[in-house]
Amino acid sequence: MHRLLAILVLLLPAGSYAQTPTCDKLDGEQNKLAQEILSSQHPYDCCDDTILECLKEKPVCALVWRLAENVCRRVLDKEDQAKITRGLSRRARSMMPGKQAEIDLEGLPMIGDPKSPVTLVEYACARCPYCSKITPKLHEAITDGVLKGKVKMYFKIFPIRGHPYSKETGLGFMAAVEMGRFWEFLLLSYQRFDVFCVDKQLEWAEDAGMAPEAFKKLVSDPGIRKRVVASKKEGIVNKVEATPTFFINGRKFYGDMNPDEMLDVLEEEYERVKGIEYRK
Repeated sequence: MHRLLAILVLLLPAGSYAQTPTCDKLDGEQNKLAQEILSSQHPYDCCDDTILECLKEKPVCALVWRLAENVCRRVLDKEDQAKITRGLSRRARSMMPGKQAEIDLEGLPMIGDPKSPVTLVEYACARCPYCSKITPKLHEAITDGVLKGKVKMYFKIFPIRGHPYSKETGLGFMAAVEMGRFWEFLLLSYQRFDVFCVDKQLEWAEDAGMAPEAFKKLVSDPGIRKRVVASKKEGIVNKVEATPTFFINGRKFYGDMNPDEMLDVLEEEYERVKGIEYRK
């Protein structure tokens, strides 16, 4: 009888141990791959066993649950085992306590609740293609989505020489900061990213609620140029080499920068800061 029960346990779908919604969607080879990863990888906090074994604890650690969901989501997205384990390693490097970068946020426009315990800083280029995709998604999540009240976000201008017109658009972004219409101008510029030409900046500035002539004057102002240069120099000191580069509560983020991953790690940081150790 005991032998029969043992055989039945072995025959149960591996997802039955996962206890997360995404893991429970897996079947066949996907299930097998997820269980192999979960049984070989360890969380970087709250539990000393493998992720799979830690999932069996009651109550389950919030981080363990989140990492299991992450693995299973990646399996559903058809990522291979090597890519998934590399992603976990980079995430651990990013989220473990470490040295905080010195970032000057004075005078920068912020989105989110000022009392939010998580501070996200993005170094980005106005002509960075991927920045134009991920930044609006983060803006939406922070102002009216799952990160509302949890995260506040700042944007640091970091022109990339390889991006055409990065200098001109960087000056335009800083002029919008000065005129108090930065986020409006950023969202509009990224929305129209694919139809950009440098002559459109004045038109877009007006569409974002700025007086075109005042905007044009600021773009040529040496003080604005000096602020852009200072932002770029600070990024270089903080080892920013490409855009976007994110810092979460002062720690550089080395993980994958797709929207799902970014929202997940920001939720994780919120839970860590608030002392939410277990899932209810």
